[in-house]
Amino acid sequence: MVDLAKIRKKAKRAATSPAPDNRQPTTDDAAARLEAFLSTAGQKRAGVVEEPSPAAKDEIELLTFLLGDERYAIDIDAIAEIVSPRPATPVPNAGGDIAGIISLRGSIVTIIDIRARLKQPSRTASKETRLIVVRDRGGLLGFEVDRVLRPARVARASIEPQPMIHPAEESYYIRGVTHRENALTIVLDLAKLLE
Repeated sequence: MVDLAKIRKKAKRAATSPAPDNRQPTTDDAAARLEAFLSTAGQKRAGVVEEPSPAAKDEIELLTFLLGDERYAIDIDAIAEIVSPRPATPVPNAGGDIAGIISLRGSIVTIIDIRARLKQPSRTASKETRLIVVRDRGGLLGFEVDRVLRPARVARASIEPQPMIHPAEESYYIRGVTHRENALTIVLDLAKLLE
């Protein structure tokens, strides 16, 4: 049962007691809150954003891949995606190291034959063959590799100059070499390779 007498008593007490402070904030309050916000704006919140360690700044992330019997690596930052190979449409009057063009989700990708640039023998595609698509000066370029290996972080200091075996050896595209997983990996200069 509802006791109407108790309800009336509560309503009477509420009417006679001072009202809580439900007033709208004044312009002074709003200005103070804005000033407090602006004083902390742009500052990093503790625990939300981690600062990279000094060692991480001296590292580079490379994508390693196989081309023939050689192991190569490129800087992973320029890579747009890695896809299965597809037939390229030849481009009339293109250079000998341009394999053609493909359409990738509405974007035109120029396919470069890096085997020719790196003086590697041609090979037929296998089920592990992949097309690495990279961003270059606002466009997309791609090249076919025999197999993509996993990305790896290496210290910039661990990339050594390429040892010269023969004076006629092609080294224009090579940035250096690094020793990883009991194998030498040739680090390519992607900007020069895609010129």
